[in-house]
Amino acid sequence: MSQKLCAKTYTLRPALLRLSLLGTLVLTAVVFGNTGCEDKAIGRHCDVLTTASATQGVYNSQALECPSRICLKPVVDQGASTDTEAFCSAPCSQDSDCDGQTREKGNANDKRCTQGFVCGIPFVRGPLCCQKLCLCRDFLLRGATSTPTACLPGAEACN
Repeated sequence: MSQKLCAKTYTLRPALLRLSLLGTLVLTAVVFGNTGCEDKAIGRHCDVLTTASATQGVYNSQALECPSRICLKPVVDQGASTDTEAFCSAPCSQDSDCDGQTREKGNANDKRCTQGFVCGIPFVRGPLCCQKLCLCRDFLLRGATSTPTACLPGAEACN
């Protein structure tokens, strides 16, 4: 009789071990699955390594403080006014890709974006020509973007 008990216990042990390991893996996946969104640090202050007027758009494609390595200071739309400084950006395909850090209310030294971010095309020349990037709405007159004529299908702006 004791031999049967040992045999049954022995055959149950690997099954229980697999079951407990499977439960642990499922629990781990649930816990870490809820935090799976990558922080792109959109809106974080960064350095474009040059000075530029409001009518000039500049970027630094090797900004170590930005996970995407893209630090951006876009052109300020005519009629718009902002004290927002250069910020980390990232490639995007729609506005919902552009959740980012915004200005802390009441902090006069904070020069991050105040109005949030939108997906748009900041440049129609150069290496970032017609690429969609997250843009701070502070730089935009209406807070939204449209595709520049040079980037419409059939246009050859970037060739």
